Formats: sequence, C-alpha cells, structure tokens
Amino acid sequence: MIRKAIHEDVLQAAQVLEEVKKHMLNEGIDQWDEEYPNIKVLAEDTEKGEGFVFEEEGKVLAYMALNELCDEEYNDLNWKTPTPFVVIHRLYVKPAAQGKGISSKMIRYAEEFAAQNQYQSIRFDAFSLNDTANIVYTKKGYKLVGTVCFRKGIFNCYEKAVK
Repeated sequence: MIRKAIHEDVLQAAQVLEEVKKHMLNEGIDQWDEEYPNIKVLAEDTEKGEGFVFEEEGKVLAYMALNELCDEEYNDLNWKTPTPFVVIHRLYVKPAAQGKGISSKMIRYAEEFAAQNQYQSIRFDAFSLNDTANIVYTKKGYKLVGTVCFRKGIFNCYEKAVK
C-alpha cells in the first residue's frame, strides 16, 4: 500500500535508505552519500506532507517525495509541457524488495497524484550512471529532455505529460 509518510515512518525509511546507498555503491553507483539524502531530508519531506511510502505488512519497502520544487539547473532545459508540474524526488526501493514492481507502483501513484492535483506533467532527474533507473523511466514513457550537472555528476532529466 502506498500512503503519505507519517512521523513514525521516518526512521524506517531512513534505514531502508542506508541499505539502498550501500547496495548502489556495491553496484558501482556513487549517487547518494551521507550528505544527501539523509534522515533530516526525509523528516522535512514528511513534515511538509510530501513524503510517500510503500508499506507491506507494517514494513516500509519504498519511499519518494513529490513536490513542485526543482533545482535551478532545470530552468536551462527545454521542457515540452507547460506548468504546473510535480517533481519526483528520492525514489528508492529496499534492495531485498527490488525487482517486484514496487518502483512501477510508486511511479504510477505519482502519475495518479499528478492527475488528481491538476499538474500538467511529472519531471525528475536520474543519475546518468544508474542504468536500471534510466531503463525503467524510459519504459514507462518518460522522455529525456536533457542533462544537468550536480555535485555527483551528470543527471538525466525526464518528463511525461499527465493525461
């Protein structure tokens, strides 16, 4: 079940995040570290009502944030759809639960959220070296609109119009 994160979810979501960071490093993906994202960021998402969890049998297996915030680097890209848009941030799935369609469910939830809240599109970025994520987004109909450079390197920026 996907639902809005509550204060009691933050510790568990942060523990899953640490597992994800270790797993990505083992896969050679140096995308996230101690600086970002971290428990403080997840707590802020949750306080603002922007954090969402995938929960099964009382356990948090996935997390994402949805809001209208984007880095200023986004302004230099040639987005195809008008505003308003919602941005997916920090989407991750517990390593032991990966490959079971949870990220697809999270993305579908974000698309439903966008439609219900009258957004014109969904935008986000994905680390260019995270092949799995980039393949998933492309398969889901997200279009690459360009790249931006952040602290950890090049990130691909994606967009999909909301129906």
